[in-house]
Amino acid sequence: MKIFRTFGVYLSQVVCSCALKKNPIPLSVFILLLAFWSSINSAEEIQSYDLEQAISTALENNRLRTISQQSLDIAEAQYQQARSTYWPSLSLNASFQRRDEKAIFEYPEQTFNVAPGLLPPVTVPAQDIEMLGRDTSLYSVEMNYPIYTGGKRSSLIEQARIGVDIASKEIRRTELQVVQDVKRYYYAAIYTQQLKELAEDITISFEVLRDITQAFYEGGSNSVNKLDLLQSKLAYALAASTLSELESKHKSALAALTFTMGLNWQDVIHLSTSDYPSPVEEMSLDALIDQAMQFNPVVDQLSLAVEAFDAKVDLAKSDYYPTVGLRASFDRFNNDLDGGLSIEENERSWQLGIGMQLKLFNGGRTKHQVSAAKIARNQTDQKRLLVKDSIAMKVKHLFIQTQAARKQIQITDTAVDTSFENRDLSNRAYQTGAVKTEKVIEASLLDAMVRASHARATHDQALHLAEIAYLLGSEALE
Repeated sequence: MKIFRTFGVYLSQVVCSCALKKNPIPLSVFILLLAFWSSINSAEEIQSYDLEQAISTALENNRLRTISQQSLDIAEAQYQQARSTYWPSLSLNASFQRRDEKAIFEYPEQTFNVAPGLLPPVTVPAQDIEMLGRDTSLYSVEMNYPIYTGGKRSSLIEQARIGVDIASKEIRRTELQVVQDVKRYYYAAIYTQQLKELAEDITISFEVLRDITQAFYEGGSNSVNKLDLLQSKLAYALAASTLSELESKHKSALAALTFTMGLNWQDVIHLSTSDYPSPVEEMSLDALIDQAMQFNPVVDQLSLAVEAFDAKVDLAKSDYYPTVGLRASFDRFNNDLDGGLSIEENERSWQLGIGMQLKLFNGGRTKHQVSAAKIARNQTDQKRLLVKDSIAMKVKHLFIQTQAARKQIQITDTAVDTSFENRDLSNRAYQTGAVKTEKVIEASLLDAMVRASHARATHDQALHLAEIAYLLGSEALE
């Protein structure tokens, strides 16, 4: 590419040199320069995509796909976090303390009667005995392991596992949504492109009609009058305005497609094909609904959510059972005092114990937690049934719309040829003065309406099939 740019710069310098010397630019050099820069700009700025390439690019670059993948990674990490409770926990504790002064134990005064009647009592005066020095360091290694949790541990792990499955379904749902968005905007670009080409054709036709009418009028023909000329001009203006609007809509559709594909907003793309995918010939409504109930990711997510609430019910019930745990520790104790509590027997020690906790009364909190979890589980199940009914109704509605679009395509297929023939004959008849201007305009508008209806029906059929595929949980109808 650097070689191409260098060559292009060289050609530019040749042109500039010729201009400065006031010498004519060689025609061959000018044509070569124009062709070169045209090829470079088109190669760098405009990229062509068919539908499959657009979908593949979107699945690779769309940020929604990345966000869903990160959600799955979070769910997987939470699942591994829950599974860590099967392992004992080890902790190292260390501390250093300095007291303001030594710890003293005051031994009280005591009197001993060693030999009553023979010797006088012996009195031991009170004494201050140093227990600890000012500096103390403590080290310990502790191990805790839950032996029995009443089902709390297993229910938490089960919820985390289901969370991973739900996140996986969310990725699939996101992929389907991305594919659906690409198809929607790709089909919109095809549709607006077809309408734009139709508007260009009609605009040229009305421009020719305007020029012929003006020539007839200025030539003093008796077949046209001032009203005919004004009608032809208005028809051309209306067609040109419609063309400008359709060009804008086509650019907007391509811009939306570019965004959905995850490309830079400055990238310029165009479609490599103007044809829709071949539709499925035969579709059974019952088979479509059955497939949607089986593979739709939203239904799958809600089914998994019901299972998660079952685990939450078990989690709430775990408070009815005791919690048993094992604890062990090894301790090291150091003090700067030589004596007192700082002796060899106290410097090292270990402990091993087992503990149990059972909640005897908490004001009915456990009972209400279980009840709330069960109600939430039933509520989620009702949502699942509602979503299934809603999806079935949407599939049925789209199925009806698809059949209607298919019939409209069949009707307009023959009408397109008829309308084109009617328009062609009207134009020929107008040139001989056999028909009026309004008849030519009417024939052109009827042709445009029929062709636009055919394009609209073809677009609607493709879009409805894409929406059905999204509800079925598949990228295409199989």
